[in-house]
Amino acid sequence: MFLREKIPDGSKYLYDRSTLKGHAKNVILPNDETELREGIRYSSKGNTKVTISGTRMGAFGGAVPTGGDIMSMERMYGVIGAGKDENGVYLRVLPNTTVSLFNNAIASGKVLGVDGADVPDIFGMQFPVKADVSQSIGGCVATNRSGIREYVRRIKVVFSDSTFTTITRGEYIADGRRMGFPAGRNYFCFDLPDYDSDDSFGPKFSENMDLIDLFIGSEGIFCIITEADIYLSSDVKESEVIECGKTTNGMIKERYGQEAEDAVKRIKSILDTNYILNIGNLL
Repeated sequence: MFLREKIPDGSKYLYDRSTLKGHAKNVILPNDETELREGIRYSSKGNTKVTISGTRMGAFGGAVPTGGDIMSMERMYGVIGAGKDENGVYLRVLPNTTVSLFNNAIASGKVLGVDGADVPDIFGMQFPVKADVSQSIGGCVATNRSGIREYVRRIKVVFSDSTFTTITRGEYIADGRRMGFPAGRNYFCFDLPDYDSDDSFGPKFSENMDLIDLFIGSEGIFCIITEADIYLSSDVKESEVIECGKTTNGMIKERYGQEAEDAVKRIKSILDTNYILNIGNLL
């Protein structure tokens, strides 16, 4: 059974590194994905808005609640293991695993193998993009921190109806502007927006795009990331990406127009039927 606690005034859950102060009634504290799914199912049935909260290291209000409940990922951390494919070696982690824990696990030499393979050689490798050591991997993926998109191999996500799926890069590719994929008892199918976005903020949209790129940078408006495979690198990349938190709302409309914002809202209404996830963020 998931834990749901009342939030007192001045709680840490009402702030991030921005100047905003939020408000919310309760915090849900899942210990694992099963409890997270129970919590999100409870929220969905009651049409209770949910703001995803991790290390709250964002500077633009993405984790600041504007009512409803908070889904805190703070107990869902740890390195699951390492693997290797034709594109390189990767680490599989839970969402609130920090960059520091990520790199320390590599240095420890005690990482297990995943996907039935032996542990690959990861000596001398590290988290691939520039980020604060206290930031979570889930947060980095959700905001496309420093252009991490190209290093994300696989994610596991939970939708607001509690169904879940895993998405590996190259597994689901849009047919032109038409995207479709299964998730539990659902089969989601929708048209992508007519515009091609860049990587500087928000969800990625383009013709024949990879489904995984829709969720990277979307900041929790479509689903909750519960696992991620991140390719390792010997170098650290840095590129400018804007977090689209509450202090930068309206960026999609400003850059691409009202039709673009409406298209994103339409996709959200399909993937998040009750429109409860990360309320007030991006849109």
